Formats: sequence, structure tokens, C-alpha cells
Amino acid sequence: MSPRHEPRRLAIHLRGFLNALSRYFSFPLRLVHSLFHSILQRYSRVASTRFKRIPNTDGPSGRVAGSILPQHNLSQLFPVPLPGPPSNPSPPPSNHVPQPNPATPVEFQPFTPSEVMRYEKRPKIEPIDKSPIIQPLTRDYTDIRGSENWSALVHPEGALYFHDFVHGIYTDSDMQNQDRRNKMDSYIAELLCEAAGLGLNLTGGDDIELVVQLFRKRDSQICKYYFVDHPRRLILWIHEQHTEKLFEGVRGVEKLSHIKYAVEHQYWSHCEMYPNVNLDGPALLKELREVVVHASAENVTTDLSLSPFDGDELSKISDLISQIQENVQRKGEYQVHSICVIARFMRYFARAKFFNFCGLAAARLDADQSVYVKTKESKLIVALSWAFNAALFGAPESHMSELRRVWVDRSINSPRWKNFNNQLSSEWSGITMYSTVMIAVDVSFLAVPTVMPSDGSQPPPVVSTYISVFCIVGSLVVSLFLTRQNRRYGQESADKAVDFLMKVTGSAFGTKALATVHSLPYAMLLWGMVYFVFAVAYQVFSSTSSITLATTGSAFGLVVVFTLWLIRAARDFHVSTQLIAWFKAHFSRD
Repeated sequence: MSPRHEPRRLAIHLRGFLNALSRYFSFPLRLVHSLFHSILQRYSRVASTRFKRIPNTDGPSGRVAGSILPQHNLSQLFPVPLPGPPSNPSPPPSNHVPQPNPATPVEFQPFTPSEVMRYEKRPKIEPIDKSPIIQPLTRDYTDIRGSENWSALVHPEGALYFHDFVHGIYTDSDMQNQDRRNKMDSYIAELLCEAAGLGLNLTGGDDIELVVQLFRKRDSQICKYYFVDHPRRLILWIHEQHTEKLFEGVRGVEKLSHIKYAVEHQYWSHCEMYPNVNLDGPALLKELREVVVHASAENVTTDLSLSPFDGDELSKISDLISQIQENVQRKGEYQVHSICVIARFMRYFARAKFFNFCGLAAARLDADQSVYVKTKESKLIVALSWAFNAALFGAPESHMSELRRVWVDRSINSPRWKNFNNQLSSEWSGITMYSTVMIAVDVSFLAVPTVMPSDGSQPPPVVSTYISVFCIVGSLVVSLFLTRQNRRYGQESADKAVDFLMKVTGSAFGTKALATVHSLPYAMLLWGMVYFVFAVAYQVFSSTSSITLATTGSAFGLVVVFTLWLIRAARDFHVSTQLIAWFKAHFSRD
């Protein structure tokens, strides 16, 4: 080919390469183009809805993103020209004070000290590696300051809260923000005005206090509050207060004298969260000492004490009271730490009084006493419970009686709950050891040549041993699972234990279901032993020797008689007594 045709040939190859390249990339390019086109259309629709028109009779209307700026600030940021002679803009005077924005609609809601969001939804800290420099001779390390009437305080636990010493107001809301502080002041003024109309005045003394906390809603601000009456140890509200959370699930609460203990429990919660050193510390400490002494005496003299603490815990509380007394005598005044300690213990005792219906004719006087009318169970539940109890060797009934001494009227006594779980852990640990031994015994029995035939057949002793192994392995697995669960929930606080028990006893069977689950390790171990005894007995009694049958049969019968006798004696069941009662019931002429 001549050299003059070379450029044409190269052009043809280049054109073919570009056509192939366009075919390969045309689809991705169209896809990207359509994607960007749809995004631009969506953005244009969103932008058109987010912009609002500002009416202006004297000029063209402007538009501002409504989601960024509040409507009442638009005129300040974008002033509308007024009719009149033109004038040069002048800077605002130095003493100009900006007018506060119109207050956001507020909704006042009563709440309790236990609902204060101190331990929930705490602010988070960014994990930034930063090393600030401390200036020379720095002596003031205060960077969290109050303002005007608000003073920043630190709780002994470390929580930050603010206190208005002039009016006696507390809040967990951050008062360092000027806008929030202005809102809070206006809301408090409105709340106090409404309270004054009902005859409740906040004088700023130590008798009446106010706690407020701000919450944000979609279109309004929620200001939750409660008043505190220290002389009467009460929490007050100027609106209706629902009692679902106040009663904590306790049923049958009707008397005001009973409700007072629930309110007093909330009062001590307030004193614990916002300690006031101006309270009558000596009188409170003396009252706490008397309560602890009485509870200690109950723990010593009876095992049905209603005290929320056991003997060891009460002894430690007595030591703490003595230490507080020594510190007060040395320093001459009560500190916030001492007030917090006293209020915390008083809160537990007040709560126990409420749960036990203290002061009523039907008050609970023993830890295992129910105060409610016993409801009649359905016949189906009774029949199924009896069947399960018989199939599991009466273990559910035994666990049921123990559980009823702890879980009474949907409430628990903390010391008895801990003792109950310690007993369960000991029982399941022993069953785990016995199950391990029984597995070894079953496997050893299967290794006997006369038990396992060489022809591959499966005689009844082998099948029975297999079932025994399955039962014992099930007992071992359930014991390990329940032991782990007991370690998780058994040592929890009373509130978490109540939540756990409410969850597992919420079925139609109630506490019977939990008692049945607790009895499974023991029952399955016994079934494994029964099947193993059957395998051994079948292997022994299948012998053709009459001497062997006579000796082993008599020994086996004697063991069975003694075993059943001991079981009946342990269950306080006597055959003769039952027969006499049956004859009297059926053949008596009366």
C-alpha cells in the first residue's frame, strides 16, 4: 500500500475504535445522566416547598428558607422598606437592647421526681484528642457559671443542676444558654401566677420549692414541674396528676392515707436529687436511726420481716448513721452528702410502707402475706397444673410454695429474693454434679457386654438407658441455663427483679409456669434415674436363675418400700390417716 493511503487507514481504524467505545459506554452514561436529572427534579420540588413568600404591599415579595429562620425573625433580618422619604441607615445606639422573641406556646405538665430525666438521655462528649494549655497562675477553674439568680451546683454523684436561691427553684435544664434562660423565666412566671391563683405562693424560703424541666415538642414547649412541701413531706401539683407511674403497679390503692406514702416516697427522691442543707438534719437522722433499729429487731426475731434490707445491710446502715453523727459533731453542720444518704434510706422505707399498705386495716404484716382477695382459677388451669406436678414428681408444687413466699402480690422483698436465688443456685449446682455422675454411670452400663448384644439388636435395657441419657443431658443443660439466668437476674435490684418476674409470670398459668421451669432440672434427673433403674431391673430379672430372682427381687422390693415411705413422710402424707378420713367422709351416718 502506498504511503499516501496510510493516514486514511489510520482514520478509519480510529473511527471504528471510537464507535465501539461509544457503544460500550453509552448505557452507563445514559444511566448517570438520568440519575442526575431525577436528583435535580427532586431538589427543585423540595426547594419550592421549603421557600415561603413574605407578603409585602410596597415592593416585590422576597422568599426565605422557612426551615432555617423562624417567621418572626424575618422582618429583623430582611427589613421591608416603609413609605416615606429616603434616609441613610444609621447604626443602632450602644445602649440598644434587643427585644426578646415572642414566647413559644408552652404546655405545663405535672411530673414526679422519679421522672426527672437525670439518668436518661445524657449529653455525649466528642472523643477529640485535644490538650488545652493552662495559663500561668491559674486559680479559677470555673467554666460552668450560672447567671442572675441561677447558680450551678454539682450533686454528690456528679450531676450538674441549677438552683435559684432567691425563689427556691431547681432544674436539670442547662441555664447557661441565654435564650433557654429567658424562656425558663417566662414559663416560671406564668406557672407561679397560676399557682398563686390557687393559693400556693413561692416565698423563696425553705418550706416550698419548685422543680421545673423543659422538654421540646414539635410545635410547642413542654414545661414539666412539681412543687415540694418540706414541712409535710409532700409533692404538690396545680394540675391533675395521674397515678399510674406514682403507684408503680400496686393495685387496690384508694385511701388518701395510703397514697400519702407513695407521695412521700417521691418526696425523698426529690431530697436525694436536690439536697437541701437547711432541712432539719438532726431530726431526720434520729428518725432514720429509730427506723433502722426497729427493722434490725424484726430481722433478728422473725424470718418474715418486711424490711427492705437484710441484717447485714441494716448493720452497715447503722454504721453509716454513726459516722454521719460524728461528722456533724465535728463540723457543726450537715453537708449535702449526708442529706443525700439520709434521704436515700428514708426513700426505701417509705416505699416499703406504700407496698405493704401501711396504716390500713388490711395491711401486710408478714412478708409472705397477700392482701388481695384470692381469685378462683379455671378448672383447665388446675387440671393441667396437677398433671404437670404429677409428671414432675411434685417438684413444681415445692417450688411454687417457695416462690409464693418471695413473689407476693406482684412485689418482692429484696432480702428474701436474694436468699431465694441463692438457694436455687445451690440446688442447680448440686443437680449439675449429680447429672454428670449419672451420665458416666449410663455410659458404663452400656459398655457391659451382656447389656449390648453383639448382633446389633436393641433390647429394652439399652433403649431405657438411651432415654436415661437423654433425660440426664437435658437436666444438665437446663441446670446450666437456669444457673446463668439466675446469676443475671438474681442479684439485680428489686425494680429489675420485678420487671423480670412480671415478664415470666404474665401467662395464664402465672407463677405456676415459673415454678415448673425451676423444677425441670430435678424432675429430668429423677426421670433419668427411673429409666436407669428400669434398665438394671430388666437386666437382672430377665435371668432364669430362681435364686437370683428371689434374692434380687426381695432386696429390690425392700428398697422400693423404704423409698416410698421416706417420700411420704417427707411430704407429711400418711396412708392410714387418709384412709380413715376417706371412710369417715363416705360411710359416716351423720
